[in-house]
Amino acid sequence: MLETFSGVKSMRTAKDNTNLPRRYYRPQLRRCPHCHWKLERWCTLWSKYLVTLDGRGHVFSQGYRCSNPACPHPEAVYRSAEAEVLNLPGCSFGVDVVVEVGYQRFWMRRTVLEIHASLKDRILISERQILNLLGNFLALLRAAQPVKVTSLLPQWRKLGGLILSIDGMQPEKGNHVLYVVRETQLDITLAAEILKTGDHKTIKAKLIEPIKQLGIPIRGVVSDAQESIQIAIEQALPGVPHQNCQYHCLREAGRPTFLADRAMKTELKKKLRGRLATARRAIGRLPDSSPYRPVLLKYARYIRFTLLEKSILPFDLGGLRMFQDLAALEASLHRARKKGGTDCSTDLSRSWQFVSLSLPNLHARSVS
Repeated sequence: MLETFSGVKSMRTAKDNTNLPRRYYRPQLRRCPHCHWKLERWCTLWSKYLVTLDGRGHVFSQGYRCSNPACPHPEAVYRSAEAEVLNLPGCSFGVDVVVEVGYQRFWMRRTVLEIHASLKDRILISERQILNLLGNFLALLRAAQPVKVTSLLPQWRKLGGLILSIDGMQPEKGNHVLYVVRETQLDITLAAEILKTGDHKTIKAKLIEPIKQLGIPIRGVVSDAQESIQIAIEQALPGVPHQNCQYHCLREAGRPTFLADRAMKTELKKKLRGRLATARRAIGRLPDSSPYRPVLLKYARYIRFTLLEKSILPFDLGGLRMFQDLAALEASLHRARKKGGTDCSTDLSRSWQFVSLSLPNLHARSVS
């Protein structure tokens, strides 16, 4: 499919569907429940390329019919119940992936970036697809919500009421915001709405009022510092204690350190790229038969990997991690030199010594 961006046409890379494992699903019934004749395969009801936590494969759901011409229900088609619960209609990801994404977001309180980082090494998935799967997960929750909420009413009455958490997540600027209301004591999602506008009137009408209609007292609310949410809670739940989310407070408290760490990481990268180029030229002067060449190439590759460190608010500091990685590589390189080296390794270690001498001062300036 051709797409146009800034006047330039680009072609999407097609997925490689060759040599994918195939999985066939047949109904659990082997005989017709009406006449007890043997069921025979009739057709393939559906097939799709499906991504599960175990990998990507080609899944087939086979339909069977009764082989008895005199059967009272010869038109009945029997299918695999196991296949039908593997995925949702129109979705190329398995239900296990949908549940994993929802669990990490709403139970482990991870961001979309953190979820993507935890899954990208296991399956092929993008950040945008994670956002879509979150919508599917909330749709599944909503389908089962009425029965679940009704069954939990006695427990909430015994606890004395509800403690709500309200949070909004916007995938990109200009997009609609997904708001989720959870009950923190039993860890249950009570409401999930994609709202075009996040003003206090809409939040009050769509999120808070339906929960009030359950008839259970609301003991307290936790949210971020979004002004519209605060106004909606104040108007809909006057006198109810309202606390800012501790995670959001920690994230804002850690922002100055995060920004300083990011500045340090930027300076490190600028200095390191020049040193890395010097090291590669030094390695290039070694003959291909040199036993030191593959070792030094590994060092250069590991140095390159340190440039890929990422940071996540509030306290996952990529610059600090990068500093520690470089210090460990420097120590390893000095140990290797004691075992014997070449002129190239000396050149490489000298450039590294120059980097290591500048790191402590740079770190102190960034943190201060």
